[in-house]
Amino acid sequence: MTAAIDSSSALFAPLRMSPHAAVAELGQAALGGLPLNEFFKRATDLVCIALDVEFSKVLRQPASGSRLIVVASTGWGPEVEVGTSTVSSRPTSQAGYTMATHEPVMVDDLSTESRFEVGASLVRYGVRSGMSVVIPDHRRPYGTLAVHTRSPRRFTTDEGDFLRSIANVISGTVQNQRARDRIEAQSSDQERRLRFQTALATCAQMLLTNTAGNRLDKAVEALLTATQATYVFVERNQVDPELGFCSRTVTTINDPTTTRIQDHDGYWNLVPWERMPISRRSLEKGEPFIFTPGELEGVEYDLYASEPDPVKSELNIPIFVAGEWDGLIGFSDTAIVREWTAEDISLLTTAATMIGAFWESESARENREQLLRAKDEFLASVSHELRTPLTAVVGFGEILRDTGHLLSETERHEFLQLLVTQGSDVSNIVNDLLVAAKADIGSLNVSQVTVNLRAQIAQVVENVDPDLRARINVLDSVDVRALGDPDRIRQVVRNLINNASHYGGPSIEIRLIEDEIARLQVCDNGPGVPDTDRERIFQPYQRAHDAHGLAGSLGLGLSISRQLAHLMGGDLVYRYDGRESIFELSLPRHE
Repeated sequence: MTAAIDSSSALFAPLRMSPHAAVAELGQAALGGLPLNEFFKRATDLVCIALDVEFSKVLRQPASGSRLIVVASTGWGPEVEVGTSTVSSRPTSQAGYTMATHEPVMVDDLSTESRFEVGASLVRYGVRSGMSVVIPDHRRPYGTLAVHTRSPRRFTTDEGDFLRSIANVISGTVQNQRARDRIEAQSSDQERRLRFQTALATCAQMLLTNTAGNRLDKAVEALLTATQATYVFVERNQVDPELGFCSRTVTTINDPTTTRIQDHDGYWNLVPWERMPISRRSLEKGEPFIFTPGELEGVEYDLYASEPDPVKSELNIPIFVAGEWDGLIGFSDTAIVREWTAEDISLLTTAATMIGAFWESESARENREQLLRAKDEFLASVSHELRTPLTAVVGFGEILRDTGHLLSETERHEFLQLLVTQGSDVSNIVNDLLVAAKADIGSLNVSQVTVNLRAQIAQVVENVDPDLRARINVLDSVDVRALGDPDRIRQVVRNLINNASHYGGPSIEIRLIEDEIARLQVCDNGPGVPDTDRERIFQPYQRAHDAHGLAGSLGLGLSISRQLAHLMGGDLVYRYDGRESIFELSLPRHE
């Protein structure tokens, strides 16, 4: 059975070249930097010309024990496919036998060959004779170089030496190419490492030492340059009233050479994490998440499949603030599937840590500025809050001093009652200021004794203004005993009553509950505190509403009361049940 020789063999058929000239020409091709696939093809063409044979091929063994792959051939038809066709490496094949002997293997007549089995493709092409040699390498053979002919032929020792010379040239060229690849890889790695380190330096300068605007954008732009991604984005976690726990886009920087759309009608601006469960599982554990969209499943696959500019691959690195997962920085590529080394991820994780520190610093700065503004407002209001009751005390005192003898007994009693009430307001304000000052310097202490909460409530209610007392309903209940400081408990109750009278509804109710702990509730039927302010009202110098001119509304009462509750081993919380506001003081129960 015969088969047609391919066109390249037909071109060389009428030519002749000496073995020495063939070796020299192949050496020149190697020195010329010819790509390996073209170099291998040149080798098979040259040996066919120099030895006047129809067929030649180079086989490579990728790993020890694996099948050999055809990397170049001359004369063989389309069924011998470069890069795909393989040959067994066992000694039962000519290639495997050649690799086992490490010597040229010459076959005069394949029909009588007994050392190994004749391949089916050789039979189909009518091959009768052949020769093969090992292509050497450092630790194990690179593969084999073989020639075959349809005509019976006895190959000589000189021809074997020639074929081995060609194999040695191939071996040297492969090793040189490996060396060049290593140098290029090292150079590329060094250049890549330098880009990343430069980007980290820029991030540190922008995020940790600079005070200019757009610092995060400039840091992200530096990371885009370093990674050469299509775009880099930063997202931060937030709770949306309608969507729940979400990831909100903070900034996105695109590669200016790409045609990526800047804004897909806000496609990624705010996305619920329930639509990205696979990413979330990795990120909230502090693990980088590398993926291609095809690897995703369910709703997360659908989310990326619908993206206006689909990405080929993406790396997301979590950002933590004060030990809590707060967001991520992502690197997307719309052109290729990126490969990220462990060193890349380590360097980019450092950048994510810097962003977390930047957010923490910005949050602290904003809190300081807010606190300073609140303190300025507080100091401005202190004089007003104190002046109102002090003016009344001085005024009523002067009236009693100068014209008291002209007043009736009832009028004098009313004036004295006003003096006591206004003086108590001043005393309460000063007491809150002193407690706040002690809290600021960490010297606020409380005692821990058995306290009858019902008795403390009665004492506070007895000393409030009669008009306010008339609005308070203390529910009948058994005595509840707790562990705490009696003076501080009365201060908390007084602050809660004042808060309810200033900001709540007309009706105030005080309840005592005893279960695992002791609970004291001050309730009013007012509209309640907005959801966004329910924790803010416990911060120093904050009010639930603007209420200037009201004694005791300095914005310290609730903050101090919660601090005192914590010092006594309890807590102070607020909730609104749809009908009433409830401030609840909880304390350890006396056993």
